[in-house]
Amino acid sequence: MSGAIGFRWQAGTAELPSYVLGHIGFSVVPWKRGRGYAKQALNMMLGEARLRGLPYVELTVDPDNVASQSVIVACNGVLIERFRKTSAYGFAESLRFRIDLTG
Repeated sequence: MSGAIGFRWQAGTAELPSYVLGHIGFSVVPWKRGRGYAKQALNMMLGEARLRGLPYVELTVDPDNVASQSVIVACNGVLIERFRKTSAYGFAESLRFRIDLTG
């Protein structure tokens, strides 16, 4: 196993389910990082999101997670906001990226 990726959506809308902060989340095990697996997995998941009719996906990442930010940007992600998570997430600071799927 190299890591994991998850895709969360609601049929018929681009709105996120209430229990998540982003449409897609991913991770790579430490000993397999830096090999392009995250970028490859994210690009494949973007294809799935397009098949579901989503016009965009949003991903959140911690400000100090430069590696994940680089993966998102490499997949055409654009930073749209810096925000504080809700109390359920400890009010931690986070970044929200959006990837347009219409182009």
